[in-house]
Amino acid sequence: MRWQAARGATLSAAAAALAFSSLFLSQGSSQDRLFWIGAAAVVVAAVGWALRPGRVSPEGIVFFAALAAFVIWQGASIGWSIQAARSWDYTNRGVVYFAFAAVGALLGGVAPRRLATVAATLLGGLFVWALTAKVVPGIYSDYGRLARLRYPVGYWNELGLLAAASVPFGLWLVGARDRDRRERVGGALLLYAALVVVVLTYSRVGIVLSIGAAIAWLALAPGQRLDAVGPLALAWILGALVAAAALLLPGVSDNGESYRARLEDGLAFGAVLIVGGVVLVYGLRFVLVRAPDRRIVRAVAAALAALVVLSLAAAVVRSGGPVDFARDRWHEFSNPVSAQVGDTPGRIASASSSNRWRWWQEAWDAFVDDPLQGTGAGTFGLTDRLERNSSLAVLEPHSAPLQDLSETGIVGFLLMAVAVAAAVLGMIRRRPRTRATTALLLAVGLCLVHSLVDVDWDYVAVQGPLFLTVGALVARPGAAAAPPGRRWVLSAAIGVCALAALYSLASPWLAARRLDAAYDAVGRLDIAAARDEAKSAHALNPLAVEPLWLWGATERGLKALELYRRARDREPKNPETWYQLGAFELEIGKTRDAYRDLNQSYTLDPHGPAGVKGGLLDQARCDIDPATCPK
Repeated sequence: MRWQAARGATLSAAAAALAFSSLFLSQGSSQDRLFWIGAAAVVVAAVGWALRPGRVSPEGIVFFAALAAFVIWQGASIGWSIQAARSWDYTNRGVVYFAFAAVGALLGGVAPRRLATVAATLLGGLFVWALTAKVVPGIYSDYGRLARLRYPVGYWNELGLLAAASVPFGLWLVGARDRDRRERVGGALLLYAALVVVVLTYSRVGIVLSIGAAIAWLALAPGQRLDAVGPLALAWILGALVAAAALLLPGVSDNGESYRARLEDGLAFGAVLIVGGVVLVYGLRFVLVRAPDRRIVRAVAAALAALVVLSLAAAVVRSGGPVDFARDRWHEFSNPVSAQVGDTPGRIASASSSNRWRWWQEAWDAFVDDPLQGTGAGTFGLTDRLERNSSLAVLEPHSAPLQDLSETGIVGFLLMAVAVAAAVLGMIRRRPRTRATTALLLAVGLCLVHSLVDVDWDYVAVQGPLFLTVGALVARPGAAAAPPGRRWVLSAAIGVCALAALYSLASPWLAARRLDAAYDAVGRLDIAAARDEAKSAHALNPLAVEPLWLWGATERGLKALELYRRARDREPKNPETWYQLGAFELEIGKTRDAYRDLNQSYTLDPHGPAGVKGGLLDQARCDIDPATCPK
């Protein structure tokens, strides 16, 4: 019993450390941090399952089987991928998220109440740290360039999603009158901070999901509805006032502000934020004493609903009628002129999809072109470059289902759909159902909804804790029953899979380190060292084209030309490989070959470097036909 207690405490601590690292240390979509966090998750999962396998529900078995098959299919797509190196990177993300789910399954004996408490604590700490970076400019200097709140997650919409996902936890904490008062105050502060955070991210979907999460919780927890309404109203009113004050401070909300402006306005924002928190804590002394009268709550809700309806009616009238209103909103959403919504507070009131509609169409067209296999995991960035009609480029279509269809075909889409359906069914059927379980389910549901319109798969800050939670909710207390004679077989299989996963994660990571070292050597004019490092990078990641380019830059004559051609042959649909080859051919005097290959780069992507007026393509054309030279 003592050993089991120690094992449980160690696993819980390891899982919490993984979640903390994902939220605070992932640095956006960084491949470098994915390696360290993912390797740790693989080790924890492998050791935990080898020592004492977890036990999962029948739905959980289907979830893990489908998720594993999806990751394997992603890896298989390397064989036909239009960007094999990207497919390897995306497969590694799938491996990491599977490891997080496996760690979560080892926590099957942990009460949902504890999971929800840890989630609320981590999210609360994340929001405090994110807002502190606005108060103290030295923490995150990039706010001088772009003011949208995103640190430390790296992407504003993902931080907005986390703020929305925290709403059920905050309401769970404040909604039970029999709970310790400090916990209820902590829940109200979580709601307060989350609202300020989601507004400062300027994330429209995050704001909508926050409101939707509150409505869903109040609908699903009727016994705690009145107890939660008062703290929620007070927290969000104060949060809205603080957020409004922040938006009026240029050093907090405007792009391109000086360090001094950000420091002065940041300190002012920090003071307002603290004052708002103090007022909230003091006000809770009166709000938590008794629930508001049911009639008052209904009257306020009816007034808010009427205000929304009247505002919508006024907008319809201004547009000239329902038909014109719908047409205008659709035109704004689809923005056919490829207009990107600016990263300013004004974007909150815009109905534009910010180019999502175009990306979704590109993803669907790619799926229709190859419905079975797709273009290869993680390759939408190249699909967009081949299809775009402007200089704006993107790596993902901002929709997980469409991305799966585009990149892994109907097979990958169905595998992920089965995994999602099995996970949802397993979580819904979990017994006993508690308020903490409901909060966890709502948070998972918000993440699923958000993945329909954004790039969640790229961010371990969201996907890591999400898969960890799902794994825990589809698991059951106790260990899986296995005959003693087969235990060593299971342990050996887990060990082999873990070593394969660690190699898959480490090889491209080490290749990136060698490539960085090669560039450093070029900076020192040490060509021999740069060549050796580039060769090493290519050996570690033979799917990547950049090591071949750098290796070729350190060679001369036919050897260099062969390396550029190998890169071209590795990704023949990539306009960049044709451009690099043409640029080298132009440099060594193969003008006609250079013109052919640069023109192929332009044909694939007219908005790429080959399309630059007066660039290498124009130079090659001028060398071949002087009549085309600019006068």
